[in-house]
Amino acid sequence: MKDVTCSIDRVSALAYIYDLSYFSKSLELNPYIESIYRSTRQGDYDTNIKCVDGSLIQVNSREKGRENVRVDFNPNTLHGRDTLAEMQRIIAFMKHPRMTGLDFAVDYHGYDLSSLSISTPRSMKRAVYYAPSGKLESIIIGSGNGDKRINFYDKGYKERQNLPQNHPHWWRVEIQRSRFKDENDYFTNPYEGMTFTFTASFPPDMKAADRLMLIGLQEQPELWNELGRKVKERLRDLQYQASKSLDPHPAEVFELYKEEMQAQLQKLFAPAYQNSPFYQVL
Repeated sequence: MKDVTCSIDRVSALAYIYDLSYFSKSLELNPYIESIYRSTRQGDYDTNIKCVDGSLIQVNSREKGRENVRVDFNPNTLHGRDTLAEMQRIIAFMKHPRMTGLDFAVDYHGYDLSSLSISTPRSMKRAVYYAPSGKLESIIIGSGNGDKRINFYDKGYKERQNLPQNHPHWWRVEIQRSRFKDENDYFTNPYEGMTFTFTASFPPDMKAADRLMLIGLQEQPELWNELGRKVKERLRDLQYQASKSLDPHPAEVFELYKEEMQAQLQKLFAPAYQNSPFYQVL
């Protein structure tokens, strides 16, 4: 059965906590906390707190009057042992939370996307990985230092030990976003402008040299960066003629789930927003 969904896969935020001493004491006997590591080394954070669901809390007690705490978690793992409520108790200490990272995941269940080709509006570094069987495993586009990174991978292969043998194909198109202009930029559609295509068949009138070029570029997509602008545009047009697009496009799926994801993020950080004088007036 085919199904396509979109969700927030990771949230990273900075905020300010006025009384760090009281906040730290509240965590010491909290069963939600798995471990607390304190460091005397110079760095951004002197306390790293790991939670039972893998969530991370980092505290910088050296910062005075500025953002001094960072949280990083996957909202989809906030379940069992009422971990959502536990995370919200932590968030309730925060003031003026600011998102510094949001990962969005579009999941294609029942789709075989092993021959999918991805193009971005601008040239970006990419790496392609294959499983021992020779089947495509993942494509990573962009770097960890950029404002956007695309991870396309066989989620079913990654989770095969936890899935039944007859589980259908499961591929994920994930985008990691950071460096937002403001809060209105959190849900700017990150999939807009990207093309997702499958190689179909070459038109009979296409030159053999062009076919060879497109086959080579499919195998080594990094070579696109070495082509001149006019040649690149011509080959892009030919590639489009010889391919079919992924349906539904990830940008369409994102828009369908956008309001739901906005509401989820608002609910997660509601305890912190309630600390705001503006919220109290409302």
